[in-house]
Amino acid sequence: MSKIRDNLHYFKISQDNSELHLDENYFILEKHPNLPEYIKGIKEIKEILITIKKLDENNESKGIVDKYLLKLFNVFKNNFANCSELGCFVNACDTTRDMVQKDYETFKKITMLFIKRRILDDKVPENWIQAIIDSNSSRKKGDLGEKKLVSVLDKKGYKEINTWNDFFKNNKCVAKFSSGDFSIKNIREKLNLKIKTKKQNKNLDLLIKNGEKILLLEAKHLNTGGGEQDKQLAELIEILGLKEKGNVYYISFLDGTYSNSILGKIGKKSKKKYRQRKEIEKCLKANANNFWVNTAGFESLISDLK
Repeated sequence: MSKIRDNLHYFKISQDNSELHLDENYFILEKHPNLPEYIKGIKEIKEILITIKKLDENNESKGIVDKYLLKLFNVFKNNFANCSELGCFVNACDTTRDMVQKDYETFKKITMLFIKRRILDDKVPENWIQAIIDSNSSRKKGDLGEKKLVSVLDKKGYKEINTWNDFFKNNKCVAKFSSGDFSIKNIREKLNLKIKTKKQNKNLDLLIKNGEKILLLEAKHLNTGGGEQDKQLAELIEILGLKEKGNVYYISFLDGTYSNSILGKIGKKSKKKYRQRKEIEKCLKANANNFWVNTAGFESLISDLK
């Protein structure tokens, strides 16, 4: 019967089995289910913009123009408005949609700049709305990563559960951290765990149970390096340094092509990656119950978990 090997064994498996350049688990190929609502919202924005432009050209009173600007401001707060040309133009003005929708005066200024500096028409093509949605699809990759790992666990006999009753009733199960039953606060209390991350109330991703063994998993999907990616990698390395009682394990899971850069051969000029890799290896040697894995490493670890 297989049993869990030391963490460097699964680290080596991860090194020897690179991530695919294209992982279909992260493909988002279907049209957005709310595309009609996006079209409706953007059409309304364009109609109001055209009205404001005509009023401004006809030197209508400020009160009338402000009436339509306020109407546009309220429509702009709708989530389905974030794929409009005006919503994209906000980024060209060195700010964000989230900030502008809280600041009416800034919104007015940006709207009038948009009217003066951009071509305004009443067309709302479905294809370019979907294209903008596609360009923002990376924000959904976290949920897809959890879904991928739950699928791996499902094939190994783990049941996905949503209540503590089911968690304690099932020998092999997995739950997603959430703001409900499986919040980090509840998990700490129910299982008598510390989970001493720097951000005390930050949820991890998956809670896995196999008999008396508990595994806490944090997952990241990275394809490129950079400041934000370094921050996410640091979060994974932090997980490797956490300690609990003997039957509790921490897993730092990283897939995507950036995983290959961290696990593969590192050139002399890549000082940052070299430093990150050394931190990972140091944490693994100091914490026998913690694991750093990619897809192949995770599959092997779960297969050996008896």
